[in-house]
Amino acid sequence: MAVTYYEIVVKGNAKMLKGFVRGYEIGSSIKSGLYYCADHPVDTRHLRDILTFHGDHIHLMCRTSVRQVFLAAIKRAADLDLELVSDVRVAGTSFEFEFDTVSREVASEIKKLVRTLPAGLELVGYDPKETVDEKARGTELYSPVHEYRFRGKGRIAGDFERLLSFHETLAANKFIEAGDITIEH
Repeated sequence: MAVTYYEIVVKGNAKMLKGFVRGYEIGSSIKSGLYYCADHPVDTRHLRDILTFHGDHIHLMCRTSVRQVFLAAIKRAADLDLELVSDVRVAGTSFEFEFDTVSREVASEIKKLVRTLPAGLELVGYDPKETVDEKARGTELYSPVHEYRFRGKGRIAGDFERLLSFHETLAANKFIEAGDITIEH
């Protein structure tokens, strides 16, 4: 069964909210389900916040299983000057990636990563291009022409927590550029 997430925006002091959330997690004995978007490569449309809202706004991704209790806790903490600004169901999350390598070994690693996506994730618009130029055989690494080249791009969509983990895996490969995770409402 797919996990549902909500993007929760809270107005207030970021350090205060972080301490509040950490205390909430400890007191509730939850190990996951609340994520600070600022601590991860998540595009929160910050410019929109500046134009629409005034003051500090903290974006959180919240799993449905902890949402109601968390929202109730925020309301009970009125003395902390934390105001719930929005609570919107997330329709989906995804990120784009691209790669370019002249190494067959690196290409093999990239192909394996793309072939073995974790459950709950899907590959969308994947466009790899693999070229072999026999005339360039024997050229050096820094040559403008290479015998082998593997490049491409695509988008990975799916469960937020799995997407976050897989984004980290891709970003660790210096030949892959992984864009920020986008949230769709």
